[in-house]
Amino acid sequence: MRIEFFNRIAFKLMRSSLAIALTLGVIVALVQVYMDLSDQRHAIDNNIQEIFRVTENPAQRAVHLLDSTLAGEVVKGLEYYNFLTYAAILDDKNQIMAEHRREPGPSGTLWLTQLLMDEIKQYELDLIYSDGTYEGRIVLRISNDLALAPFYARSTTIFISGLLRNMSLALVLMVLYHYALTRPLIQISNKFSTIRPDHTEGRRIDHVKGHKSDELGQIVEAANAFIATLEERQTGLTQSEQQLRIILDASPNQIFAVNKSGEFVFLNIATERFYGQAHGKLIGKNYYGIHKAISDKEANAILINIKRADSDKRKSLDMEQRLTDAKGVVFAMQMSYIPFDFYGESCVLVIGADITGRVEAEERVEHLAYFDTLTDLPNRNMLYDHLKMDISRCRRTGSYGALLFIDLDDFKRINDTLGHSLGDQLLLQLSQQMQSQKRQTDTLARLGGDEFILSLPDLHNDIDFAKQQATELAKRLLDRISTPITLENREFIISASIGIVIYPYGESDTESLLRFADTAMYKAKQSGRNCCQIFEESMATEANNLVQLESELRTAIQSQQFVLRVQPIIDGQSGKLAAAEALIRWNHPERGMVSPLEFIGFLESSGMIREVDQLVFVEVCQYIHALRSTGEMPEEFRFSVNLSASTLHRSDFVQRVESTLAQYNLPGTCIEFEITEGAALQRLDEVIQKLKVLQLQGLTFALDDFGTGYSSLSYLKRLPINKIKIDKSFIKDLIFDPQDEALVASVIAIADTLNLRVVAEGVESEDQAAWLNCYSDIWYQGYLFDRPLHPEAFREKYLQPQQTPRLVTDNVLKY
Repeated sequence: MRIEFFNRIAFKLMRSSLAIALTLGVIVALVQVYMDLSDQRHAIDNNIQEIFRVTENPAQRAVHLLDSTLAGEVVKGLEYYNFLTYAAILDDKNQIMAEHRREPGPSGTLWLTQLLMDEIKQYELDLIYSDGTYEGRIVLRISNDLALAPFYARSTTIFISGLLRNMSLALVLMVLYHYALTRPLIQISNKFSTIRPDHTEGRRIDHVKGHKSDELGQIVEAANAFIATLEERQTGLTQSEQQLRIILDASPNQIFAVNKSGEFVFLNIATERFYGQAHGKLIGKNYYGIHKAISDKEANAILINIKRADSDKRKSLDMEQRLTDAKGVVFAMQMSYIPFDFYGESCVLVIGADITGRVEAEERVEHLAYFDTLTDLPNRNMLYDHLKMDISRCRRTGSYGALLFIDLDDFKRINDTLGHSLGDQLLLQLSQQMQSQKRQTDTLARLGGDEFILSLPDLHNDIDFAKQQATELAKRLLDRISTPITLENREFIISASIGIVIYPYGESDTESLLRFADTAMYKAKQSGRNCCQIFEESMATEANNLVQLESELRTAIQSQQFVLRVQPIIDGQSGKLAAAEALIRWNHPERGMVSPLEFIGFLESSGMIREVDQLVFVEVCQYIHALRSTGEMPEEFRFSVNLSASTLHRSDFVQRVESTLAQYNLPGTCIEFEITEGAALQRLDEVIQKLKVLQLQGLTFALDDFGTGYSSLSYLKRLPINKIKIDKSFIKDLIFDPQDEALVASVIAIADTLNLRVVAEGVESEDQAAWLNCYSDIWYQGYLFDRPLHPEAFREKYLQPQQTPRLVTDNVLKY
């Protein structure tokens, strides 16, 4: 590396030394000149005095004798002094006796003389005779410029010699500095310049000969130490960059940075894959240009966000944006823009995370929140939104709309007998048929199961015409639904019941409208099904009663208004107590004891039956625990507890039973559960598994109300039940109706074949008991023997020692 002469340290040192030497030389010279000037002034004065001393006597004789010739000679003798410009001898009357004048020539130092003193200086000497008489005077005028000529010559010599001396010294110093300092520094600098900061490769600077122990040696040592540290840090930086590159490339997110010009500064593999180009082809290329070739709109959106982040110097995080890759695949991206400085250049770091899966999942979740998974129809949530808008629009326009509650008749039987898969296929086709009958502005929704809702806004401004149009559409729907459907080589003909309510209906909200339509739908079912019914004012009372019933039942559960009753089951052969059934009664605070017929059905349809089933089971366990603790519980005696389908199908049903039995330290042999045919068939395989698990723990199961359901031998063989209970509807007319007689006989024969015990429910007369006694091993339950009793009354009557059951006729005990 070459350094210009005037930039070298030697020259700078020489220049500084010269400036200092010159300055000091000038100061010394000035002092010397000043002192010389002072001496020169004294010398001039002394010369004048010497002249006066020499000329005083001759001049005095000349003026005394008034000898002009002598005076002239005296003045002529003063011409020798070249600095004298005027000389004269005057008598006592100031008359000039003799004079001499000389005009000074041009001088280059006159300006300097004028600065130092007056150009002309006059001297006078009075001539006094011996007796003290004034006889005249001598007048001399000198040119200070001529008088100082020797001084100027000496001063010039002083300045020139000093300058030459100082310049020589500076030159010697420059040479000395060059060889002692500048040259070694240049050598060190040249060696330093050959070492690249990013590739030191173990290279170091050698010491300059003769300078290892001086300051230059220390500079070399410090430089080598710096290079070693730089080398170490460079190695660490290289490793860090490699690790960072590995981390960036391992990330599934796009990570890249662009400068103000939009050019790629760095990028990872995910970005390369997205744009289908190698790293080397992308670095330095304009990002906007590359993406603009894919999507101009997307590129502009990214450009705006990058410029905003760069100008505001604020990061923007988690901004969702759609981006298309080089293959044309559209991704949902979560973009972040972070401004930063990259080697002194203002850049923006862009991170793009692929959230397509999450967005699609969110869209699916949102879709599931508002649409039915089977039919893709709007579900209850979306129905409520649309229905609110339909009602608001009708109120705003003054028109009427209609809400249709569609319930497929006896569809549960298809699910239970043929399976839910086939049932779902039927529901899907039926929903498509119903959709074909609605207008674009109508909303068809599935509430669940086999229930559908159709909202028809803006039918007519006249309510009667609106009812007519709603009824006509309902009839078209019924015709469409009843169109035969063929699935798996089977033909199905489905019917439906439709309840209609016209809206706006006063101030009724969506819940009330649905409840009114539901009430009308049940009226349609009661009218023979496969028909429609418009909600009338009179039905509102019934609907309100259901709401009131629901509220009272919730209160009854919370306030423990349900009470336990126990009805004995008698062995028909021995007449002794064989078992007992736990029944529930509602002790209403105002109405007293309420029949189960008034609330059991609603408990099951509302789902509250689960809580009631658990309450009854817990109370039965408490009762058995108390009997066992007092020794009043007979051996091999069981209490039957009714189970609803909802409770039986709970996923944790078995665990709840086991937990409750363990809580009261009871064996399973104390309990028998009664289930209906419908509950068993809904999820047959699941029910069979649960029954088998509990049977291993000693529990038994009875099929309740047998004969009222499907009564299929195929499922009866599969179900692991221990007992069949013949419904009281067949026992009631047993001795009068040959069909009931034949049916009961058949059930008993089937049970005997399957080795199942039979319990006849609702035995109220001795004739019924006598007929049943024709068969062995029949157990009876009914008012002929006893009504459901309070648990304490049952204990006192049947579980006390030496108590014998007594027959009852017309609800009066017979002994």
